[in-house]
Amino acid sequence: MSSLAGVLLCLAAALPARAAGEDASPLLAKAVAAFERNREHEKQWNWTITETRYLADKPGKTVETFPTVQSESVILGNGRRCNAVTSWGDGHAAYLKDADPDDRCQAYNAIGTPFQVAPLLKGSNARVTARSAQAVTIEVSPDKSRQKGGDYNWNCAASIEASIPLDPDTWFPLRIEGRVVGSGCDASFTPVMHDTPIMRAPMFTNFRKGSTFRVVYKLQKDRFDNPANSFWITTEQHYDQPVGEDLTVLYYWGRQFRIRTMAGRRLMKDITTTAQEFGAGSRMTFQ
Repeated sequence: MSSLAGVLLCLAAALPARAAGEDASPLLAKAVAAFERNREHEKQWNWTITETRYLADKPGKTVETFPTVQSESVILGNGRRCNAVTSWGDGHAAYLKDADPDDRCQAYNAIGTPFQVAPLLKGSNARVTARSAQAVTIEVSPDKSRQKGGDYNWNCAASIEASIPLDPDTWFPLRIEGRVVGSGCDASFTPVMHDTPIMRAPMFTNFRKGSTFRVVYKLQKDRFDNPANSFWITTEQHYDQPVGEDLTVLYYWGRQFRIRTMAGRRLMKDITTTAQEFGAGSRMTFQ
């Protein structure tokens, strides 16, 4: 009996090791397919997004806050979505708030994550690290060979290390939590100003090497239990991004904000989403 118990104990100890070394590629392929299919379900839903930003000093204390901004999903004729501003926390008038959807979508970029999820899920340096009834967790490591010289989205994805629990029923990511450890996300952009025609010099993106992030997805179930109408949506996002001492202005949603302190070392951004299915009588809020 003791010999059999010893064999069973050895087998039990070996199972986590095999799971940790399991090739993640087949599971990530399922996750990519689930992520891409999910976009076809967004036409059944609308949502509002609230964003807050603040600067923290080196110890983590808040040293400056910026106006909150609320946006909504705008529906185009083809059923696709973009997000457009509906209100500012400081009372500033929302640009083109009463314009038609096409004009509003041309004025604003679609807001998602600052990195493309599909290229991250297609990363070659990935392994299964845990399995449970609730999730199968994948760890994605950076790929230095893909961080430069190609498409920005692939360069950025190859610069990220992340932990990604997958829903074992649908293989959709439940959460993506990680850090930018390479330089592939470092980039510059020319701000588009809505309130002034003055051209601005190129600026560096805030999502760059040294940034950490957390993106949480939740399944919004169709009220009639029709899976074709259910929709995974990002209900929570948090970004902690490094800033230099020479940062003097911050741009977002077509506005410029002057930095009043030199003590800021990290730019924090939090995003929460409220979703509603078309025709539903109740709203769902996630904090």
